[in-house]
Amino acid sequence: MKRSILVSILIVLGLLLMPTLAAAEETLSPEALEIAGSLNCPVCEGLSVRDSNSQLSQDMRAQIQRMLDEGKTRQEVFDYFVERYGIGILREPPKEGFVLTLWWGPVIGLAVGVLVLATFIVQRRARRERPDRESSASDDADDLRAYEERLRRELDRMDAPAP
Repeated sequence: MKRSILVSILIVLGLLLMPTLAAAEETLSPEALEIAGSLNCPVCEGLSVRDSNSQLSQDMRAQIQRMLDEGKTRQEVFDYFVERYGIGILREPPKEGFVLTLWWGPVIGLAVGVLVLATFIVQRRARRERPDRESSASDDADDLRAYEERLRRELDRMDAPAP
């Protein structure tokens, strides 16, 4: 019984250490790691090629290192992956063309929202500070008196004996 528990623990520890051992086998230059950190993993949503443990990311890291060893520049490596996977492979796409709209759209939307809110507040404040407030108060009092008078007439008519 104890022996099977010990074997189970050793198997679990071995499985947990396998990704670490695989990552230790990969020797990448700091520049390759930086480039891998700037690329999205095509398989893992939200992870960079540097952070992903998928087979494709491992192959991409090795490709990056090979290209750098061949003397390719950083931009040539990015161009290679953009040509192969599209602009979505870049974690921070270039700020040009339609992508520029995506960068500035939220800023413009926020500015328009602030402008609309400021206009609403200014108009509301102007309505409150009108000089004809006193006349509207007297109009309200007149309306109230007329309503009370009409209510009294209706009550009197209801209380009157039927003919």
